[in-house]
Amino acid sequence: MTLLLLLPLAARSQDRLRSSAVFDGKIVPKDRMVETLVKGEYLRDYDLTLFRSVRMDVDDSDLESISALILNDASDAVSKETEVEHNRLKYALVALEPDKDSRCFLCFQSKPSADEGFTSVIVVYMEGDTTLTNLRKMFTTK
Repeated sequence: MTLLLLLPLAARSQDRLRSSAVFDGKIVPKDRMVETLVKGEYLRDYDLTLFRSVRMDVDDSDLESISALILNDASDAVSKETEVEHNRLKYALVALEPDKDSRCFLCFQSKPSADEGFTSVIVVYMEGDTTLTNLRKMFTTK
C-alpha cells in the first residue's frame, strides 16, 4: 500500500524525462514489467533519496523505442556514458540536469533474455546527492 502512495511522487519527479513513457507502461504494458520503487532512509547509504526501476523482456521494436528515448534524454545530459554494440544501445549511465536541490540519474542496461528472440532490459531512475563515479562503483560492486 505504501508503494502505491509513493508512485505519484516518483512520477512527478520524472515528468521532464522523455523516457518516462517506459516507467508509465506506454512502451511495454505494466503487467509485463517488474517495478521497484524505494524512497527515503533505505537509500541513505547510497546518497540517494529515490530509486525507481523497471525490468522487462522486450522484442526488437520495443528495444528500439526504449533505446531512442534513453538516448534522447542523454542528449541533454550533464554527463553520460553509453555503450552501443551492433547498432544497439547496450548500456547507458546518464547524469541529468539537476532538479531543484537533487541530482538526477538515468541508467539503462540490456542483455539477451532467456527467452529466445527477446532482450532483457532494465531502466533505473535515481535522485540524490551521489555522483556518476559513486554509481559506477555501486553497480560494479553490488
